[in-house]
Amino acid sequence: MTVRPDIQARLDALDEMLAHWLAHTRHPAQFWPQFELLAAEILDECADAERSQVRARINAMLKGHALELPPWHERDEGMPPGKADQ
Repeated sequence: MTVRPDIQARLDALDEMLAHWLAHTRHPAQFWPQFELLAAEILDECADAERSQVRARINAMLKGHALELPPWHERDEGMPPGKADQ
């Protein structure tokens, strides 16, 4: 399955911004929160059938820049912490 054109355009824009961000951030800690937020917004707009393909594309773009999403930044699709207890 292919992703919708609007999702593809957002992924392309995110990929184009990577080199710029990496060149201008002083420390990786400045990069990850912004990247994760934008990636999360894209994932939130995906249909269930698109989500695995979009995640693969995000991981591929990071690998293209010799990066890997830290495990503590990976999104959990389950309930937010504390919500299951309520």
